[in-house]
Amino acid sequence: MAEAMQVIKCMILTLRSENVVVPSTAVAEMVSAQGAMKVSDMPDWYVAKMRWHGVDVPLVSFESAGGGVAKVVNQNTQIAMIYTASDDESRYPYIGLIISGVPHVTQFSRDQIVTDPDSSEVQIHPMVVQKARINGAAASILDIDAIEDMIKNAESGQ
Repeated sequence: MAEAMQVIKCMILTLRSENVVVPSTAVAEMVSAQGAMKVSDMPDWYVAKMRWHGVDVPLVSFESAGGGVAKVVNQNTQIAMIYTASDDESRYPYIGLIISGVPHVTQFSRDQIVTDPDSSEVQIHPMVVQKARINGAAASILDIDAIEDMIKNAESGQ
């Protein structure tokens, strides 16, 4: 009997500097940044907060966290609302990731995703769990837990 191929359903989020991959079930919704309010006394990557589904959601910049410049947020900026796995659901049920392009829903088999052999030579981005190659194309696998920890540390002044 042939073994069933294990398929991973993902969303590829297009950023200015690279593409990041998250499980499609981790993305709650794509929204515009209408009503986003800049926050003060936060790291550059912690760009703003916006009210969404009755919760203040932190909006983060992947590029800025990696040493680049954060995209200017306006009402047309697209945000990927990502579920967190936080035990403290009332505080961080979602994280808003600022994206630059159109997200793509796709699926891959485990055989199509391999660790990027060049990633051991570079410092991994603080919001990335692993650099990968998917069908030969470079992609970063988003580390939602790390982003949540970064937000908690920023808000507590660490």
